[in-house]
Amino acid sequence: MKIDFHTHPVMIKEVFKSDPSLIKGAREIFGMLFPPQPLQVFELEMDAAEVDKCVLLPIDCSTEHGCKVISNEVVADLCDHNSRFIGFASVDPRSRGAQKNLVHAIKDLGLKGLKLDPALQNFIPTEKEYSDVYAICGENKIPVLFHCGLSWAPKASISSSNPLSLEPLFQQFPQTNFVIAHIGWPWYAETCALAMKYPNVYLDLSIHFSGTPTTCLSHLAKNNIGIHVFENSLNTKTLFGSNYPRVDIRRTVRGVKEIGFSESLLENIFSLNALRIIGA
Repeated sequence: MKIDFHTHPVMIKEVFKSDPSLIKGAREIFGMLFPPQPLQVFELEMDAAEVDKCVLLPIDCSTEHGCKVISNEVVADLCDHNSRFIGFASVDPRSRGAQKNLVHAIKDLGLKGLKLDPALQNFIPTEKEYSDVYAICGENKIPVLFHCGLSWAPKASISSSNPLSLEPLFQQFPQTNFVIAHIGWPWYAETCALAMKYPNVYLDLSIHFSGTPTTCLSHLAKNNIGIHVFENSLNTKTLFGSNYPRVDIRRTVRGVKEIGFSESLLENIFSLNALRIIGA
């Protein structure tokens, strides 16, 4: 089994038809400008990459930008119609109803995780007023995935995305699992250190900063971090993610396979590590 832990259900033609207001979030806030494609294109992409399941990530930017980059309800509906999708929720931490909305997403919509993007949502994750959100995730055994590092979204600030700023949360909420997206690039060393130190911290490989997924991942794993570090210290902490549709799922799968990881590590990356934290 292969699980893609990082996809965005944006630019889906059927989604825009059902709720045209989502176009603003996808285009102006998230920065996706190509024409919307039928949902079948997403499914065929999964087939071509031999990916069995994909985690769908929305982003609630209501306070900062007056819109959502796909809503929890849309994600839940996509999951209801296709068992290959695993839906995560997003809430706007700055809204008064954040906790209530999160509980609704978990209990009523059946969503399996929480996606937060401090740079795009413009909030400081360690402020006490957001503590209940992380506690709810821990109580319900769902992970929190933070966007960290480089963001291609035009309205997001990279300076707000350093994974080291999240360290107090890892200490304060040991029962909550946290995923640092994109290996936190360019703060990949800091991300690896956090994942090594804290039992509740994971990272995903949805990184593409130049060239192709193969060149990016190979350079990062071989030249910057070291294959031995993944094999010995991050073998249970690394998740596969493509960042689709910004990056082709097939090319990202190929890039991970061509790094030179052992078969046992590849099994962890593509499947077992994700199953441990979401039970998909």
